[in-house]
Amino acid sequence: MKPAPRLIHEVQRLGLTVSIAALVIVVLVVFRLVWSAAVTTPTDQRLQSGLLALEDSHQAMLDMDAALRGYLATGDQFFADTATDAAPVLAAADTQMVNLLEEPQLRQDVLALLLAQQRWRAEWADQARRLPPPGGVELFLKQGKALFDDYTARKDATRADTLAAIDAADRSNVITQWIVGGLLTLVGVATLLVALRGRQRLQRHVVAPVDGLLASVRDIGEGRLTPPHPVDGSAELVALRDGLADMTVALRRQREEAAAQAERLQAQTDRLRTILIMTREIAGSLNTRYVIDSTVQAAVAVTDGRVLLWLLEEDGNGLELAYDSDRGPVAPMETHCHLGVGVVGRSARYGQISRGDPETGEDAAVAVPLVVGARVIGILECYDSVEGEVEGQRLSAVEMLATLSGSAIEASRLHAATERLSQFDPLTQLANRRRLGADLDSAVANAKRHGTPMSVIMLDLDHFKELNDRYGHQQGDVVLQEVASTLRTAMRDGETAYRYGGEEFAILVTRGGPDDAVQLAERLRARVEADFRRGDKQLVTASFGVAGLPEHAGDGEALLSEADRALYSAKNSGRNRVHRAGGLVG
Repeated sequence: MKPAPRLIHEVQRLGLTVSIAALVIVVLVVFRLVWSAAVTTPTDQRLQSGLLALEDSHQAMLDMDAALRGYLATGDQFFADTATDAAPVLAAADTQMVNLLEEPQLRQDVLALLLAQQRWRAEWADQARRLPPPGGVELFLKQGKALFDDYTARKDATRADTLAAIDAADRSNVITQWIVGGLLTLVGVATLLVALRGRQRLQRHVVAPVDGLLASVRDIGEGRLTPPHPVDGSAELVALRDGLADMTVALRRQREEAAAQAERLQAQTDRLRTILIMTREIAGSLNTRYVIDSTVQAAVAVTDGRVLLWLLEEDGNGLELAYDSDRGPVAPMETHCHLGVGVVGRSARYGQISRGDPETGEDAAVAVPLVVGARVIGILECYDSVEGEVEGQRLSAVEMLATLSGSAIEASRLHAATERLSQFDPLTQLANRRRLGADLDSAVANAKRHGTPMSVIMLDLDHFKELNDRYGHQQGDVVLQEVASTLRTAMRDGETAYRYGGEEFAILVTRGGPDDAVQLAERLRARVEADFRRGDKQLVTASFGVAGLPEHAGDGEALLSEADRALYSAKNSGRNRVHRAGGLVG
């Protein structure tokens, strides 16, 4: 870059003496700068980096030697892998150390060191990975030590020579500095008077431009990233101005990138906040449908795309779609997926994140497993949005969401299963006595509120103890299951069968009085008699007792008691019959 014309004119006015002095100063300074840039600095950097590379190489050699000796002593593959991991470090250090070959006084040492290192690796390190090593462990270790000692000696010699070269370079630099400094001092004294005369001109052509550049620096420091004004001065000042302009552009770009990064961080924070809110909502909920809905909505907020939630079927052979963010809850078994088939099936089978391949006809979606313990209970299938694939921070957020929601879904399903077990008889799959009490109280309250009749039927299998004694309890359980199936298939709206205990059952009729209940009981009695006749043998029959509200009782407990009294009246009258409360046989 050429100096500004005005500065050339001012320099010409200084006269021949000033020109010669300035030329000498410039020559000396330029010589020093060129010498430093071309010779001194590269040599110093080369020697220093070479010394560091020498130490790094030696440390990597020590690591490999120790790891391989550990491998020979224990046979543990961990040590062999450690030696393998040290190889790239050694190669990188050796590559850096090769720069020392440019120094003639070190070339022989470096070549000898690299050859000793290569010999140790070829003749010992590469052979040490074979068990047992050639010649036996003890002899092989001695050979390795001898080769390593030779390498160490070469390394120490190279290091000493490198340090000597650094010292020599430092001394040379000091001498050069003193010579150049002395010459500059002499020339400076000679030109002092001339410099004073040029003060005004420097003020106009140097100080003023520098003040302008300083003002630009202050603007940059205060956040006003505007390029500095053009400088009317020397080439250095013009270069400095250009450097400030480049820095301004770079800072502006970095600020824009920082703003974009802040937006990304805010988006990630919003995703994590969504997951936290979802976690708080489902933490205390044991409602499976609510947990599933919250999970899908949180996943949609995180991915900005369509989300499907699949749950593993009870037999573990496939998955059924439970929720679709576009449609809401999905009916059971409406959509089925086999394990290992498609992106969802692969993720469920292997318990890993799987991505669809559109080239094979699969949707552009990613499947994230819901894992509880070591078992996959479901899959979150997230489709790519207009923003792109679900990956990076968004995928990490979905994984976190899957971990939290998987446990919540499993807990709610276990609660539902436990709740069902507490209200249903495991043998007959009918509602149990506990459920009868709750349903009866509700039905009585509803009947009284609306003034409608309701009834209760109690039935007991006749001579069931004799059947157990003759055929065994296992056959008795089969009979109970078949009777329960008979009752279940005969129920209509407003009629519910319960296992009351032992061989006793109850039927709650919420939409009929005693007459309707008697008809139902008679129909059931006839079916039981017909279903359990084997030729000329009758395996079992049933006796029934019927009571109605408000005809026979005023509350649920009294209603059960009256129906039970009617049942025992039927048994006392010969069994296999239906009695209603009132006018009972004792």
